[in-house]
Amino acid sequence: MKKQWGLVLGLIVLPMALVAEAEDKPASGIYRSVDANGNVVFTDQPPESGDAEQVQLRELNTVPTDKMKQVLDSGNEPQETAEEGYSSLVITSPDNEATVRNPESAVPVSVKLEPALKPGDSMVLYDNGVAQPGMELEMPDRGLHRVEVKVLDADGKVKISSPVIEFYIHRSTVSDFRQRPGFDRNGAAANVGGAASVGGSASVGGAASAGGAASVGGAAKPARPARPALPRPAPRN
Repeated sequence: MKKQWGLVLGLIVLPMALVAEAEDKPASGIYRSVDANGNVVFTDQPPESGDAEQVQLRELNTVPTDKMKQVLDSGNEPQETAEEGYSSLVITSPDNEATVRNPESAVPVSVKLEPALKPGDSMVLYDNGVAQPGMELEMPDRGLHRVEVKVLDADGKVKISSPVIEFYIHRSTVSDFRQRPGFDRNGAAANVGGAASVGGSASVGGAASAGGAASVGGAAKPARPARPALPRPAPRN
């Protein structure tokens, strides 16, 4: 704004300075006359007819040329620019409403800040309203996490804050494994059955054993004498 006023003032004063310089030269004068048609004519030389009157000019306000130079130079002074702040701060990772499953280490939080972080400022991560020592969550508990990032100046004043995002930490339990196929009742993976054993070769029969000697029968017992046949009665006629 100061520069603009300087330029405007220069445009106003510059013609005055030129007039002041012109006054140093011999003035030729301004003459007023009336032509044959009754028109008033102003010239810087008296007409040949000599019927003219010299116009008396009022004294002009003048400005020395050295002061005019100071005015013009003041308009070129470097202006103090106001300190620019930050235009944008957003969390790029994790995604909003994302689920992080069984993290084995800290969960990093990434941001995009425009313009870049300035000297003397610091960036602080908040998890569920609690400031963190760095830009990551160390061994986060399972469940919902509401995170945001703020840029603070050297006095701890907030210069810009990111929108809050929510994400979830999921940690599997023993009961989760028991409900999954392929795990035994204790949560361990079920053993895979081994290959069926191959039958061994058939054993070769041994040589047939030789039969022993037949036992000799004992002496036969003497037969009992037969009874004499009884006479049958003759049939009657």
